[in-house]
Amino acid sequence: MAGKVLLGDLSIGMVMKLALAEPGRRPEVLSLYGCDSFDDCSGAIEAFLADNGSPKLMGAAFSTSGWEVDGHIDLVHYGFSLDRSELCRWLGTPRVTMVNDFVAKALAIPVLERDERVKVCGDDVAPGPVVAVVGPTAGLGGAFLAPNGRGGWVATHCEGGHADFAPCNALEVEIFKLMLAKYGHVSRERAVSAPGLSELWRCLAVIDGETPESMTVEEIMAQAFIGEARAVTAVRVQTELYAGVASDFALMTGAKGGVYLSGSHLTALGSLFDHDVFTRRFYDKGRVASYVRDIPVYQIVADEAEILGVSTLFDDLAE
Repeated sequence: MAGKVLLGDLSIGMVMKLALAEPGRRPEVLSLYGCDSFDDCSGAIEAFLADNGSPKLMGAAFSTSGWEVDGHIDLVHYGFSLDRSELCRWLGTPRVTMVNDFVAKALAIPVLERDERVKVCGDDVAPGPVVAVVGPTAGLGGAFLAPNGRGGWVATHCEGGHADFAPCNALEVEIFKLMLAKYGHVSRERAVSAPGLSELWRCLAVIDGETPESMTVEEIMAQAFIGEARAVTAVRVQTELYAGVASDFALMTGAKGGVYLSGSHLTALGSLFDHDVFTRRFYDKGRVASYVRDIPVYQIVADEAEILGVSTLFDDLAE
């Protein structure tokens, strides 16, 4: 077995996903390994390659929750780092790439199959213009994809999740005031993230004049599934704030090619994510409402979108 590329995803903490693919083709093999140290990481890669015939690697790419600086990336959810030069020497390949997990999601968008995305709202458009991907995880991630002028694409990550919280109604103003008192500065990801759901639930309890109990995200979602009023409101407010973030991304980047929603927290919400609630707020842009109404919004439902995305980095090596 030769002519393979190694693909990895280390974006969710404590777990590493590994796959192999031929350049220009979809990944063929996917395995999951526990990973809470560099020794775990390196041992898993060695075992995975051995189990798959010890192929000669043409390259490798890893998706992570951080971003590369001078060939080095700190894996904040894992407690260790990766160095591109060291990986090249260890894997015996001259080509190793490390990208943010939302960049990987963005790179996957042009190769998604029809059943790997679900329409949320907006009009359909032909591929070509700028595309944005944004979604809640342990934080709030985002990236943008644009044509490179040579028939391909270029993607870049951003820190839009740390943009200022922008309340748009009286309830959100009250929530903002409570978060401001607690944090001093309030970013969007304080509310639009997995921890953000707990924070919204806390604020709603205070607004109701109660001392908030300690509730995990999973407990709040369980309560929302059975219709508990405060939990339902917390999910609705978070969905509205998420829609506001998504439409802001579209306006700031001119993402007429579409906005794609993704993220581990969005997946966990499942049927609690109400498309109608999201759509109303996404369109609520005053004088430029007609601009965002033309933009298609999809939810990515592809399995392992990060792995699929990094596989496209080797399309130039395809025979």
